[in-house]
Amino acid sequence: MIGSSGSVSSKLASVYASNSKALTDALSRLASGKKFQSAKENLAGFIYSNKLKNQISGYQKVRENLTEFKAYTSSAVDTASAVYENLTRMKSLVRQYAATTDEESQADYRAEFESLRIYTSTILSNTSVDGVNIMQSGSPVVSVELDPQRRSTLEMNFSTVSVSDDIDRLTINGEEIDSIISTEIGKMLTFLSEARAFDNIAAQQMKLSETIINSKEALYSLITGIDDAAEMSKMIDLSVRQEATIAMIAQGNMLQSSLSMLYDNGGREEK
Repeated sequence: MIGSSGSVSSKLASVYASNSKALTDALSRLASGKKFQSAKENLAGFIYSNKLKNQISGYQKVRENLTEFKAYTSSAVDTASAVYENLTRMKSLVRQYAATTDEESQADYRAEFESLRIYTSTILSNTSVDGVNIMQSGSPVVSVELDPQRRSTLEMNFSTVSVSDDIDRLTINGEEIDSIISTEIGKMLTFLSEARAFDNIAAQQMKLSETIINSKEALYSLITGIDDAAEMSKMIDLSVRQEATIAMIAQGNMLQSSLSMLYDNGGREEK
């Protein structure tokens, strides 16, 4: 019987060790928030989670680059709007100047016209983002990759724009000045339309990148993350089992001790 009791104790000790390891693993998962830490724990999951992590990193870089690209498009929209408004006002001043013979009024119109002309010319020649002049046409001002694999690129390239030298030559009573300014206004309307299009595309692509990132992060969390409630329930169950095992080991030790005493007493009586 003593041998049988020792065998039970050995099995209980094995169960205790197994439960202890399971508890340690559960605590580790709760602390890290992850189902596995290395390839040996879950090779397929580890490989796929690393792939997702790289994809997320790639789209985060795309989003970052798009944010920088949008700084150019937004500046182009703001600058074109200011130039368009100035030219529209200059055209109005030309007509008001031509419609009156009052010298004082003409002087006021001329002064405002000259101020707007200088300001507009300065905007066109000095507006830049990170050292890049954005008020230009005929070649890409800036470009951005739209996906981590670089399969698609967006280039900010304008078909036309007013030139500061042309604005510098404008005079309020110049020949065909009304028509010339109308032409410049047309150029800036085209530029503004293209700038807004690029700005909207950049905003849409940023939202798309954000959606992709959120989707892949959710999938990554599903694959690698633990269910806290389920893991806690498992820990409670393991703790109860562990306490029960300890109690059974203690009972086994007491039984073994009682049997030993009984054996010893029986031996003395025989003598």
